[in-house]
Amino acid sequence: MIRKSFKRELLTAFILVAILPLLISGIFLIRAFRARISQNYEKLALSQIQAAASELDSKISIFKYDMNALASDEVILEMLGKNNPLTGSRSYRRLFTLTTDLRDYGDFTVYDADGNSLISTSSGDALSSMPTYFGILKEALDTPDKIAIRKTQDYEDPSLIQMACAVMKNRACIGYVVASLDADNISSILSSTTDSSLKIVILDEYWDQIYSNERAKSDNVAWDLRNRRLNGMDLTQPTESGIFFIREIGDTKLSVVIGKENLFTADVTKTMARVMLLMAAVSMFLCLLVAEAMSAYLTMPIRKLSKAMKKAESGDLSARVDTNRKDELGQLGRNYNKMAGELQNYMELEIQKQKELDERTIAMMQAQLNPHFLYNTLDTMKWTAKTKGVPEIATLSSSLAIILRMAISGKKFVKLEDEINLVNYYITIQKIRFSGNFSFDIEVPIELEDCIVPKLILQPVVENAIVHGLRDKAGGQVFVNIYDNEGTLTIEVSDDGVGIADEEIKRIEERNHKQEEGHLGLYNVDTIIRLYYGDDYGIRARRLPEGGSMITVLLPVKRD
Repeated sequence: MIRKSFKRELLTAFILVAILPLLISGIFLIRAFRARISQNYEKLALSQIQAAASELDSKISIFKYDMNALASDEVILEMLGKNNPLTGSRSYRRLFTLTTDLRDYGDFTVYDADGNSLISTSSGDALSSMPTYFGILKEALDTPDKIAIRKTQDYEDPSLIQMACAVMKNRACIGYVVASLDADNISSILSSTTDSSLKIVILDEYWDQIYSNERAKSDNVAWDLRNRRLNGMDLTQPTESGIFFIREIGDTKLSVVIGKENLFTADVTKTMARVMLLMAAVSMFLCLLVAEAMSAYLTMPIRKLSKAMKKAESGDLSARVDTNRKDELGQLGRNYNKMAGELQNYMELEIQKQKELDERTIAMMQAQLNPHFLYNTLDTMKWTAKTKGVPEIATLSSSLAIILRMAISGKKFVKLEDEINLVNYYITIQKIRFSGNFSFDIEVPIELEDCIVPKLILQPVVENAIVHGLRDKAGGQVFVNIYDNEGTLTIEVSDDGVGIADEEIKRIEERNHKQEEGHLGLYNVDTIIRLYYGDDYGIRARRLPEGGSMITVLLPVKRD
């Protein structure tokens, strides 16, 4: 379909060199840009979560250090050893002195062995008591050499993370030091390493949420992460809610999660794709306009040339291409005009020459036939008159008059029936001439008698069979068989005489009609037929196996 239209070929070429590279480069550009931005985005997120995890681990390590310092401080030990819930200014000063660097990030509270609050850095009301038989105090008692860290279990406690260590004396627990971090404390710790655009979540070892900022709360990040983990999904795979990165916080069994919004969401990708497709559509429209204009400009002279050539094909060589172009197409049109003019002149000259040649040739051949036959007939009449007497001369004269009348008529074509009658008159003359020394038969279907043939084409062939085929033979036979062979009028003239020579057969096959004496009529008949009907028709010759010759005349079957 493309190759049938120059405009479509141009459009296809424009698409291949313009729109297709645009689409391919656009797709690769989007993918490369997306990969590059995502890589930088991920790198930034990793650095932020690493910084956040390090900051939390650093602060928790300081908390642990200060808690160990409180647990081993003599003032604190003295206060807990007396089991006196009343605290003096000395214990408070010591507590505040040791926790100076962390009071902005959390609260410290000292509990006695029964879990009763003794002193605290909290500006609000700290928990007056905590259970010692379960929870974080029980965990701290079970691991006195470690600091327990866990999510706050008491819903009345505003803190989110609690750290506790047991104060031991003589291998006996005399109290507890507890540090508490609420949401404000955690946000304060993270503020130096993160920004408000991030979704931040802190999870415990069971992936329960301990802390989440406002952005994380609105998207329920903790529930989504826990659900994806339970389903065996990749936690770092981008989702509609963003891309998440997870880091453990030291040896605390806690994890910090940072989530960032997807830069390349489905909407962003669709928008970029729409822009690319819009550019492709604009390019396609421009390609259509340019292809239309260029094809019209380039094919106009071709259409003119094609139109002129079609007229020339139909025989009108006067058709010309009107062009003022200076390029190759204009030169092509001018060359065609020149060629058509020369061809027209040549054809006119050739037609005129051929017409004159045909008319002169046919007239000459017919003129050659008539005197030749007339001479032989008159010679026969002369000798017959000397030997036979008057009756035969009358017959000869009557038959000759009919033959001459047909020969000198202005008609160039006659019916086959008339041509057969002429041959019969000719046979009458020849039988008188040769004293009936041969037999003649003709067979023709009635439906072929109205066929139109050139006049005087059968008599010379029959004459050739009698004069040359039956020479020096008494009692010879000439047979004419006429039939229709698939639209070709076939006339077979056979004799049982001496047979035609090989050189004559070769000369007839090669159309080498040299006007030799004795076969002038046969060659003229062949030439007349070919001039009228073409080289597919004419005369064929062959020797018969049983002796004699057969001359076959081929003409098209034509009727009025």
